[in-house]
Amino acid sequence: MKSKTEAIIISSMNLGDADKLITFFSLDRGTLKGVAKNARKSFRRFGAGLESFTLVRLHLNEREHQELVRIESADIIEQHASIGCDLGRAAAGAVMLELVRELSPLGERNAPAFLLLLHVLHLLDEGEDPLFLLSVYMIKFLSILGYQPKLDHCLACGIRPKGEVLFLGMKGGILCKDCMVSSGEPQIRLSAGAVGFYYHVLRMDMDKVSRLKPSHSIITELDRAFAEHTFHILGKRLKSTDFLKTVCTK
Repeated sequence: MKSKTEAIIISSMNLGDADKLITFFSLDRGTLKGVAKNARKSFRRFGAGLESFTLVRLHLNEREHQELVRIESADIIEQHASIGCDLGRAAAGAVMLELVRELSPLGERNAPAFLLLLHVLHLLDEGEDPLFLLSVYMIKFLSILGYQPKLDHCLACGIRPKGEVLFLGMKGGILCKDCMVSSGEPQIRLSAGAVGFYYHVLRMDMDKVSRLKPSHSIITELDRAFAEHTFHILGKRLKSTDFLKTVCTK
């Protein structure tokens, strides 16, 4: 069966002598994997349309009961060239794409998640701060997929804390200062400012979220919290975060 879909290229790797194995996130089909036959030899059919971050229209040929689709050709709709030209943007974008690859179920349509990624890639390409955008993306993406941590009440006593809290990645929640105990997990403390920024992002539309101006310390706090949160969701660390740390410490 032949079909076509609008998609963002998540990853591309060489397969055999001439083919490529492509993971893509489509508007109407969710995350899928496919083989682009002779992609490394046929510029006419694919060009640069199989590069990560590219928005494309893929022409597919599918067979029943086969997990991998066949990608016949790709038409570039939009190529975010500026992302690949800047290490900071490329590193932050790589974390976003890895989150999609690891957390989005294969073949399950999720239009809000697709549109979120598309919007954030636009902002990243235009030069918005990559660490800020990554925080925004993680907050909204995990919420869309149902992995939203709860930062508005203490897991032990149920009150709404007003000051600093302790984040528990394993439980996806917080303890207030009166209930803080040593748990064996890394001590990740979140300020009231970090919690406030988190809920502002959840409530705001993407076209308004750039108005927020969090401090570097708030972004760092949330980065640590989400690193632990995603570790407990996936059972492993995101590989792309190592590259991001290398770039950010230079």
